[in-house]
Amino acid sequence: MTNILRRPGMARAIVMTTALASAGMAAAQDAPPALLPGLSGPLSYNPKPVSFDLAGSKIYVTGVASGYVGAQSNSTPGVASSFADVSNAQVIIQKPEGLFQFLVQAGLYSHETLGLGYARATTYTDATYGPVPQAWIKLAPSSSFNVQAGILPTLIGLEAPFSFQNMNIERGVLWGQENVLTRGVQANTTVGKVTASVALTDGFFSGKFNWLSGIVSYVDGPHTVSLVLGGALTRNARSTFSTPPVQNNSTIFNLIYSYSGDKWLVQPYFQYARVGALPFLGTTKADNWGVGLLAKYKIDDNWSLPMRLEYVDSNAPTATAASFLYGPGSNAFTVTVTPTYTFDRFFIRPEVSLVQVSGAAPGAAFGALGQNKSQVRGRLEFGVMF
Repeated sequence: MTNILRRPGMARAIVMTTALASAGMAAAQDAPPALLPGLSGPLSYNPKPVSFDLAGSKIYVTGVASGYVGAQSNSTPGVASSFADVSNAQVIIQKPEGLFQFLVQAGLYSHETLGLGYARATTYTDATYGPVPQAWIKLAPSSSFNVQAGILPTLIGLEAPFSFQNMNIERGVLWGQENVLTRGVQANTTVGKVTASVALTDGFFSGKFNWLSGIVSYVDGPHTVSLVLGGALTRNARSTFSTPPVQNNSTIFNLIYSYSGDKWLVQPYFQYARVGALPFLGTTKADNWGVGLLAKYKIDDNWSLPMRLEYVDSNAPTATAASFLYGPGSNAFTVTVTPTYTFDRFFIRPEVSLVQVSGAAPGAAFGALGQNKSQVRGRLEFGVMF
């Protein structure tokens, strides 16, 4: 269970196995294939999802309905200090087998990132990827090679787009430097213990197909090592809620290790990003680096304890350097703990997180005046996977 969370058709799309080794051929035939989007756990899809036959092919219908309440210290202007909202109200229809495959994911969602203000699901859906945030077709001529096209999850980073896919409710500050969903074409292959993908996309959902990304992973039993590289081939001045111009014109690299055992899932990773001068913004070159550690301990069949630690440091060689964080030269440390209880298809998980910032530009941190250096959040997500 590695940094292959977001790759449909690749090892990163975590294969959902079932304990059928001695259950007999009939039970094995009843088991569904690996369903997407991939899940890092502890949440899981219904092992007997709704399905129907269409033109001789089996179509699967899954989804998630979840609510969300939260409170925080040192809220920034325009962001409520507490809220209640929908975190996911989505249906996923897919054909994951055969030469021709597809996936369509539709509904409401909100992607919350540590250190950034919360946007309600209706606002976030409308301002980012719309009511169909993920939809792609795949041609799979063999079990070791396939090509996809459409709205795809990025190859960059470790955490996945939607809260139900991740160990934690909120995504981390390293995730905030990465693109999320992107439009384009992607090829995937597997040779022995090595899996690889390459994609030409529109980066941060910019509409300009100038991003080239790739990942190579080596899988050996419970151990996986992944190298990820992606970035803009040309400059792009577009600036929207989902297309931040600094990140959209950057190059980003990940080195990720994953260990998946019976009780532990441990994923440390390193991230480096840089951007050159952007005359249309009046900024000069800058870079940042970060390290993260995601871990999940399975207590029993119902309880698990996911945790995350991060540190990100940005470099500002000049006063006009581009800002990746809270102003040029700022850095941030985060810690997140998300104990999770699951029962049948239902789940509930409280979360506590801390973001500590230093070197922030005046007014760029937390609180009414942007001068507070830390923010503590409490979140509670509850729902059903079906």
